[in-house]
Amino acid sequence: METPLPSSRGMLIPGVRGKLLANCYLPGGPGPYPVVLLCHGIPGIERLMDFAVALRESGFAAVCFHYSGCFGSDGDYAVSHCMEDSRTVLDYILSNPFGDFDPERVFLLGHSMGGLMAARTAALAPEVKAACIMAPMDFRLAALEALEGREDRYKALIDVSAPWVHGLSWESFTADAKAHIGEMDLLSYAPALSEKPVLTVAAAQDALLPRADHIDRLNAAIERAGGEGLEKRCFDSDHSFNADRSAVRDAVCDFFLRQL
Repeated sequence: METPLPSSRGMLIPGVRGKLLANCYLPGGPGPYPVVLLCHGIPGIERLMDFAVALRESGFAAVCFHYSGCFGSDGDYAVSHCMEDSRTVLDYILSNPFGDFDPERVFLLGHSMGGLMAARTAALAPEVKAACIMAPMDFRLAALEALEGREDRYKALIDVSAPWVHGLSWESFTADAKAHIGEMDLLSYAPALSEKPVLTVAAAQDALLPRADHIDRLNAAIERAGGEGLEKRCFDSDHSFNADRSAVRDAVCDFFLRQL
């Protein structure tokens, strides 16, 4: 039998609201492979595909997907739906339908709002061995603005994102926040994250989600919970790490390789 070459393929994953579009990158060679689930931010303009390829070159399978109502996936977009979709895709990976994934070596990577998705999913799923959280968003801050009738800086994020996805508006987000604000609290996942290896990656020039409001508070909460497995990195870059992209990819791949 010939040794499999590196490859990629599209996947349609059954979700609560219909199909979720996903891409799978496989490293080649004998499997099953350790696998990283990647969660992009809102609305998904930055999709982390270069991280997926870098992880494949490091020997990992990588799965990128789009949330409900986002970039061709069925249904309406909502933060609570993104949380549910992240768990749905994790369960699909764990079911290992093609035999490519090693369910004993499953990891999470998330950026921006996807950092909240990765934090929540890793915290709630014992199957996830470690997580990397990049410039995460504490969506509870936006939810509080919505519920308190204030239309400050976080409304602009929703308004800018809405044309890219289906069914999102400040009004729909307010309704979602009313029902799910507790789940939007990034810091609430710190105790469970403190029990796993976690790499957080901050952007010193992050104007969208300033460190002091988001990632620094998460780090402090994990440390208060006794998180001895917490590793922290900071790069002198913007929210999407455009100035240090290759260095961030190297740091992420190195972290996951050390968890094998």
